[in-house]
Amino acid sequence: MESITILAMVVLGGMGHIPGVILGAVLLTGLPEALRYGIEPLQRALFGRMIIDPESLRMLVFGLALVLVMRFRPAGLWPSSQRRRELAESAD
Repeated sequence: MESITILAMVVLGGMGHIPGVILGAVLLTGLPEALRYGIEPLQRALFGRMIIDPESLRMLVFGLALVLVMRFRPAGLWPSSQRRRELAESAD
């Protein structure tokens, strides 16, 4: 599971660009933690009980984030300038 998490951080942030990978790591570490502590009280307030387990929701967020980035930003959230040029050339 850890290797998939690291791969997701690299893909989301932008391969070949260290600041992009750091951004991906911060997002994929911080967002699940925020969901873990925020989603349970929200579910209890709205529905009176837990409907979705926070750990299951974490996996859903990982998957959804990967799909959305692959679809709309294939170079990652913060790609290197060289990678951005390569993708622009291949699109033409």
